[in-house]
Amino acid sequence: MGLLALLLIAVLSLSFLYPRVIGDRLGFILMLPVIAYTTYFYIDWQVASFFQLFTIALGGVFVGVALLLLGLPMSSPEPKKFVANTFYGFKFLKENKGYLFFQLGITGYEEFIWRAFLISTLMLALPVWAAICLSSVLFWVVHEENRPLGWHSLEFFIFALLLGVAYVVTGSVLFVWIVHLTRNALILSASFYEEHDASLG
Repeated sequence: MGLLALLLIAVLSLSFLYPRVIGDRLGFILMLPVIAYTTYFYIDWQVASFFQLFTIALGGVFVGVALLLLGLPMSSPEPKKFVANTFYGFKFLKENKGYLFFQLGITGYEEFIWRAFLISTLMLALPVWAAICLSSVLFWVVHEENRPLGWHSLEFFIFALLLGVAYVVTGSVLFVWIVHLTRNALILSASFYEEHDASLG
């Protein structure tokens, strides 16, 4: 129990001190024991068929797209333009495969910490709804880009809440990982196109 308390303190510290005090490298080192603990104690490793994995991944993609589209009225001043930019940006996404692989890693890292570890640990002492809410607040806090407060910030917090609910309902880190990755990839696609468009102007 003492080890679990220390790991929980490490996650709380990262949530509040990143990136002002704790940088990327130190944060990653700090989270390695958390990831190891989560992998051993919280992840239900099962042999899944290709069809099961494909279904989980496909479902994650659909949910990721749906959540992004539903959140656009809050997160984007021009939702239709954002959707168009996302499609136009796919070719630039292919040209930035390195960053896409980075997103593959960082979204998995975040789901292990703020969903699998944090929710599972908080549920040992709190009701499910409280564990989801607290983990979502901490996930929102660690993402400084969501300040100042506004509609975009609210949309991200709702997204974090829904990821928490999805994790509790499905019990699948893979599912929430794909949902998160899909959303990030689509946002990146639009951003890459907007940067390209701005460079031409």
